[in-house]
Amino acid sequence: MTPSAPVRRAIALVAVVAAVTVLAGCVAAGRSTGTESIGTHRWRGAAMSPAGTSTVAGVPPVPVIAPPAPTPPTAPPYAVVSSVVVLTDATRPTPARGDVAGHPGRVLRTLVVRPLGLAGPLPAVVFAHGYDSEPERYEILLDAWAAAGFVVAAPESPGSAADLPGTPTESDIGQQAGDLSFVLSSLLTGAAGVPVDPARVVAAGHSDGGSSVVALAMDPAYADRRFVGYLALAGQIPDGVAGPWTASSPRPLVLMVGTDDEYGTLPLAVQAYDTCRCTKALVTIAGGTHLGPFVGGTALAGSVRQATVRYLDLLAGSAGSEATAVSDQQLAAVLAPPAGSGDWQVVTG
Repeated sequence: MTPSAPVRRAIALVAVVAAVTVLAGCVAAGRSTGTESIGTHRWRGAAMSPAGTSTVAGVPPVPVIAPPAPTPPTAPPYAVVSSVVVLTDATRPTPARGDVAGHPGRVLRTLVVRPLGLAGPLPAVVFAHGYDSEPERYEILLDAWAAAGFVVAAPESPGSAADLPGTPTESDIGQQAGDLSFVLSSLLTGAAGVPVDPARVVAAGHSDGGSSVVALAMDPAYADRRFVGYLALAGQIPDGVAGPWTASSPRPLVLMVGTDDEYGTLPLAVQAYDTCRCTKALVTIAGGTHLGPFVGGTALAGSVRQATVRYLDLLAGSAGSEATAVSDQQLAAVLAPPAGSGDWQVVTG
């Protein structure tokens, strides 16, 4: 029996919906910026369209079949997944935040970003955010490190974070350094969901978080030599932390700062570089602001992020050198700007 005109129109509509859905899935599979939910994870890599069912009133359901899921890359850049773990350190206090009273213990909501499909043990980066900020503000930077093969753990500091009750404080930089050490200990007991190589972990941070990294590198009270090296972005010798700052460190420290940093960080980063008794490098980014060179969408910011990846690979990548063997010449080579660009200058030694 020939279907009536309304039914024929409904069948035709279902066919169009199915074709468009499959076509959209095929186009999405070719993109490189999609996001997929995998439980509590997000997959940033090739996008995927879920299977489903298309229905039209009066017509039996028609299944819509998604294209096969793409295979995750087996070499850098990897697709990455992110999740959140909550870590609690009962041994150290949370400071007052304006009218919100301090209390014993520190709860560290920690963003974990890792390469998809790698079993480990993997190298890792523990990252400290800046004042009045959150780990997610640095997602493009953390993703770049994870895509290079690193597990990245970025705790929300209970003193300086933007989204917690009360007013952020800058009096907690020393404790924020302690947060990085606590997160490292947690990673080594499986908090990231993937094994971490204890001999290949780097401490990194931005702004006040970068100053916490300077404390880890230079102040014996906070020094944690489990880290194979340190990366301070727009960091300085922190105010309110007593030091001393002249103790020798066996681990390398790289400081990166913009020449147009709106908070005047450039001379303070230079002071930290001059003071550090360690293998060290200072990268001054021409025209760079406080945050832009590290998380911006410009070609310059992309080049800066790739330079940080090369530094991490030198210290802790699969082909990295032992931290104690890193030389000024190696630092200069991996931190060099694109040939002929003059985007930044590197000083070592």
